[in-house]
Amino acid sequence: MINLNLLPKNLRRRVEPGWWRLAAGVFVLAILGTVGILHYNALTRVQALENERDQLQLEVNVLRPFIAEQNRLNSQQQDLQRLLSVRNALRTKFVPWSDDLALVINQIPREGKGFGVALKSISSKALTPQEVSAGTANGAYDGKPVNVEFALQGQALGQNALIRFVQAFESSDRFGINFQQANLDQNSGLYNFGATIGLIAPTQTAQVNNPGGAQNGSPSR
Repeated sequence: MINLNLLPKNLRRRVEPGWWRLAAGVFVLAILGTVGILHYNALTRVQALENERDQLQLEVNVLRPFIAEQNRLNSQQQDLQRLLSVRNALRTKFVPWSDDLALVINQIPREGKGFGVALKSISSKALTPQEVSAGTANGAYDGKPVNVEFALQGQALGQNALIRFVQAFESSDRFGINFQQANLDQNSGLYNFGATIGLIAPTQTAQVNNPGGAQNGSPSR
């Protein structure tokens, strides 16, 4: 059977070739394939990250008791360090007053079986490092670096007893003296006096006796 199309060419239905449809289909399939591959890669990456997260969470759960114990030990260490700081500060400021007072009294020269000087009052003061440096620089106590002061008020049996008292502290490596005043009580015949005694710390005494730095042993109190 023969089909004749008698319509004008401009009114005839044109039949397009089928290759462009094939190309369009291939293009769509390529896009879908690319999208699928990207989606698969993204899902794979997400799954890997989730697995890694789960593994890390498992490790954290296992290590949690150890982490808590480490935190407790760190906190305990900080508390101990604070206590050590307080202890060291107290040791630095600690002054053995009874021992130092005994040294002062034992340094007073005797007159026979008794003392030629009687103390009426005594007060003590620990000097700061700044006060020690200032006193040494100003020549107080003959330049001896005393770190403890004892303010004394007392009476001497006579002039010779008073002189021996002053000399006993002036000639000592452990002491310095700042003699303030003395006056004779006409009624009792005793000399009333006031003086400040400076005591050198044991470590400072070692430095005075060994200026070259040689240590022959710690001086006993």
